[in-house]
Amino acid sequence: MLTDSSTHQLVAVHGIGNYRPRQTPDEAAELLRATWAGSLRTPVTLHAAYYAHLLRPARSQSVTGAGFGNAEIDALTTEETAVLVDWLAAYGIPDHIAQGLLTRSYRQELSWVAERSGRPLHGLLRFIVRFVREVAWYLEQPKRRNAARELVSTTIARIQPRVVIAHSLGSVVAYEALWSMNASAAPVELLITVRSPLALPGAIFDRLDPAPLAGKGVRPPGVNRWINIADVGDLVAVPRLLGRTFDGIEGDIETSIAAVDFHTFGNYLACEALEKALLTALG
Repeated sequence: MLTDSSTHQLVAVHGIGNYRPRQTPDEAAELLRATWAGSLRTPVTLHAAYYAHLLRPARSQSVTGAGFGNAEIDALTTEETAVLVDWLAAYGIPDHIAQGLLTRSYRQELSWVAERSGRPLHGLLRFIVRFVREVAWYLEQPKRRNAARELVSTTIARIQPRVVIAHSLGSVVAYEALWSMNASAAPVELLITVRSPLALPGAIFDRLDPAPLAGKGVRPPGVNRWINIADVGDLVAVPRLLGRTFDGIEGDIETSIAAVDFHTFGNYLACEALEKALLTALG
């Protein structure tokens, strides 16, 4: 068992829903670091790469108001709607329901997802609006995208971690950041992606930088090993099993993270599959 964390540096990259408007970026990063450190079962020195403030438009709609509901879905921009349509298609909407995608109303489709996933429709609406908006904010604006990617790559170069763990949208940012880096500047022993939407056709996979070749993405050159972990019921990690669309993934692990809130980063950090991966990489 590992007992000394002083030489075991780890950088964690957050996903959606982590914007902290009342804190400086450094304060937000420290809050995330402290929260995540309490979830890890392996002794490491944890650092947080916080980029959410770089994606936020100057005037963006809130998804936390008391009146939140169907109106928020109908208010999505063209770019955000395109992400929603691709996500619904990847989730496996039946043909007789998918015909509704030709309209601006997605209530029937999302009601089907809520019923199939066992999630309340209201909670699903809040989640999906946040997800499609933040994905669109990252992919649609080159300045925001480059700034977020540069922050993550700079953090990795400064810390020189043995392990990078990236959650949700953070797995997209980290993937592109690692590709943008000089492979010899800060080699990473292990990349762990959790709850990753990297393989989502159209909205994400086909817009990655660098672009996939012959329908395949590739492990970043400075990364020695890559493991992907997803809860079997996670709504973001679709299509399932990244190894089908990315070369160089050593382990593509599906597991049960938690009965409630299985999608949170903390529960992923505390899961047995991630602990085993860290022990192997750091041991």
